[in-house]
Amino acid sequence: MQFLTSSERNVLLDLLQQRDGEIDVRGQECDCHLVFEALHLLADGMPERLYAIIHHQGRRDHLQANAGNTFLMVQKIAESGAMACG
Repeated sequence: MQFLTSSERNVLLDLLQQRDGEIDVRGQECDCHLVFEALHLLADGMPERLYAIIHHQGRRDHLQANAGNTFLMVQKIAESGAMACG
């Protein structure tokens, strides 16, 4: 399932690659796994922090994004894990 725009996805992929070097292959196919991994490696499990990382400059970075939907999905994944989207 993909709910992130390509620009949002690229931010997470780049940051995870810088941080860890390896990205879980499931995260490249499913945004839920990508967000789950990013929540724990980049944001200490805090959905608000991950959202701020993705949208650190507001809408200017991700013009095509539905920021409200992104935040709700990040929150849902934080509460229920990567299978929340399934």
